Amino acid sequence: MDVQALTQELSTTLAMSENDLIRKGLLAFIEKEIRLAEWEIAQIRERYDVFSKEALYQAIQDGQVAGHPAWEDYIVWKNKEAHIAHLRQVAEKD
Repeated sequence: MDVQALTQELSTTLAMSENDLIRKGLLAFIEKEIRLAEWEIAQIRERYDVFSKEALYQAIQDGQVAGHPAWEDYIVWKNKEAHIAHLRQVAEKD
């Protein structure tokens, strides 16, 4: 079944417009992506027992944690936060 046919069928079944169905589906996808990124950040927090990326940065600088792979995790953390912020901006445009 192609996307258009699926959208038409679901909108009829759920008694909502195709636009509302698509909008709600995209918002649900954005929420899922945000939760996944937050989970990945939580994994890094737990790995280094830090609360913020700044604390991780300081722990690397002070030699409390090995630079590798901590630097890569720090960069991932920064990128995930930027990704979350962007997704939230997109969702808020709704």
